Parts: sequence; structure tokens; C-alpha cells
Amino acid sequence: MKTTSSAKAGILAAIRAARPGAGADPQKIAQEAEACARAMQTTLPPLNGADIVGLFASRAGAEKVGASVTRVATLADLPAAVAAYADAQGLGPDFSLQPDPALQALDWSPLRPSAKIGPATPLAVGVARCGVAETGSLVFNSSAASPTLFGFLPDHHIVAIDARKIHLSLENYARAEQGSPAPRNVNFITGASGTTDIEGVLVRGAHGPRSLHIVIYG
Repeated sequence: MKTTSSAKAGILAAIRAARPGAGADPQKIAQEAEACARAMQTTLPPLNGADIVGLFASRAGAEKVGASVTRVATLADLPAAVAAYADAQGLGPDFSLQPDPALQALDWSPLRPSAKIGPATPLAVGVARCGVAETGSLVFNSSAASPTLFGFLPDHHIVAIDARKIHLSLENYARAEQGSPAPRNVNFITGASGTTDIEGVLVRGAHGPRSLHIVIYG
């Protein structure tokens, strides 16, 4: 039986043996990379020409994803959408508001926003940096205006997203974000928290909000 150290040594030796030599042909490497990129295109779903916002809404609102989606004209309509959701869910006027200047500038009366958030927070409201239509995902970059905990602690999470910031695919998102300062972390959130680890029964809220409501504006 091989010891751990000898197995490790064998693995490292195999890696060294497979490593391209210093005389590798750059043109050949570029051609191989182009071939891989072309092959990848054949595996992607046919999304070109799709209604990006409609695709995002349908993917995010799919039964297995578990989010609800509504659309409003402008960000100024968000407080009314939040009030309607809170009333429908039997929630009170108190909620946690992501410390984003654009959100804080809105008229939230008669609701009562707070900057505090904790494990017992029933409702939090935030805004996503952008979205990915292919997967129905919301993208959050951590910052002082977008604390990570707002996406994981509340029981209900309402997220606003600008329709103009919904990208068709993950590849489109990656290209659009090139040149942006790298955030400390990036979170892709797709639907409400859920797990089927327990006897194959879907349980919501196992490791995050049990309810995700997306408000698309613009």
C-alpha cells in the first residue's frame, strides 16, 4: 500500500511530466484555445434573440427555483411593491433595508425601514448589481452598500433589479464585468433557499430566505 507521501509524490511527478515544455508553440496553443471556445458554443442553450427580461422572469419564477417575480415602471415604485408583498404575507411595517443610497432615498412611508439585520429578521429589501437570464440568478457584489448578510439572514427577501442590468448568459455577465474593480466576494443567488437532503422532501429556508420576491424595474 502506498503511503500518503509516496502517493503525493507520484501525483506531482505525473503533473510535471504532463506540463508543456518551454518550447511549446504559442500559435498551436492559441489554435487549441479557439477550438475549445467553438466547441463550447455547441453546448450552450439557444438563447440568442431571446426576450432577456422575459427569460429571466420565467427562469427565476420556475417552480423548482421558487422565486416570485413582478415588474414595475421605476425604482420609485418599489416601496408600493414591498408594501403589497408585506400585506399579502401578513408581515408588519418593519423591515431591514440594504444600505444602498438609491434605496434609502425612496419614500418608504408608512413602512418602517431599519439598517439593522439579524437571524430573526422577517423581511429585508435590497437591490441586485445585475442578473443572469439563462439561470434566473441575481448577482450581488459585497460592499459597504451591499452587505452579504442581507441575502442570507431574512425569512423573506425582496430584491429590486434594473431590467437594463439583466445579462443573457453567464458569459455575457463575465464580459460586461471586465474592467470593474474586483469585489471581496460575489454571490449568485438563484431562487429561495431550499434543500431536498431530508428524505427527498423539498424544505424551504434551510440555509437562507425561504421566500424570494424579485421586483424588476425599468
